[in-house]
Amino acid sequence: MILIADSGSTKTDWVIIKDKKNIVSYATPGLNPFFTTSSEITKIIKTTFTDELIIKTIQKIYFYGAGCSSEQMKKVIIDGVKPVFSNAEITVETDLLAAACALFKNEQGIAVILGTGASTCLYNGNEIIQTIKSLGYLFGDEGGGDHIGKLFISDFLNDNLSDDLTRKFITTFSYTKDDILRKVYREPFPNSFLASFCEFISGNSENEQIDSIIKSSFNQLFKNHICKYPDYKKYKIRVLGSTGFYFEKQLKEVAKKYAVEIDLIIKNPIKELVDYHLRYEF
Repeated sequence: MILIADSGSTKTDWVIIKDKKNIVSYATPGLNPFFTTSSEITKIIKTTFTDELIIKTIQKIYFYGAGCSSEQMKKVIIDGVKPVFSNAEITVETDLLAAACALFKNEQGIAVILGTGASTCLYNGNEIIQTIKSLGYLFGDEGGGDHIGKLFISDFLNDNLSDDLTRKFITTFSYTKDDILRKVYREPFPNSFLASFCEFISGNSENEQIDSIIKSSFNQLFKNHICKYPDYKKYKIRVLGSTGFYFEKQLKEVAKKYAVEIDLIIKNPIKELVDYHLRYEF
């Protein structure tokens, strides 16, 4: 049996594949090694997987996760998983490779993750051959939920929003400017806080000012990332993540300005990851 995991900082989706007709799903909290220790990972897995027969018969584990780009961080995951699944061969890869496999299978193209943050890669149908470094919510994440939220909140803080939008915002959140500054500069996970405004932004995306903010973020995504891949126009470009999914209209409009077409946007990769492994493992 094979166990596949797709993990972000908030949630991990697990799928056990016994054969093409026997698939079982589980969910646990996110297991980002920057925020979760090996012992915490072991504890979570022991609580979730309680059937000893299943545990003993898992032969391979493919764990795709946020924060798993370095060998040190991959080891945190392996050291957390191994005490439970002692018989399994464990492979840990990045969430970016998960996105590429889910979006392209064995085709080549540019894979884009647009969730809370943002990242991109050039995939040759087998492995990632180039990335443009993501600089995080403070200096980068263009096209991600935290970046769109940051642009919107900046306009609010600078009194650049229309009176109507300002009233709607204050009525919805009851945040003062000092509240927002405190949460961004003094409290944990400012990126998630900034991205949390995307639901409000999505609900008002027909507003001309908000539409412009969304498109500005996507324009920066193309300028600082996608356009830096050599001959980017010759590749298919596909997107994974909730931000790309909910702002599909603006994203595709911006893509046309750069003479490319985005032919696939999916919210969550786990189903496509399962399909990918079913193709090659059975």
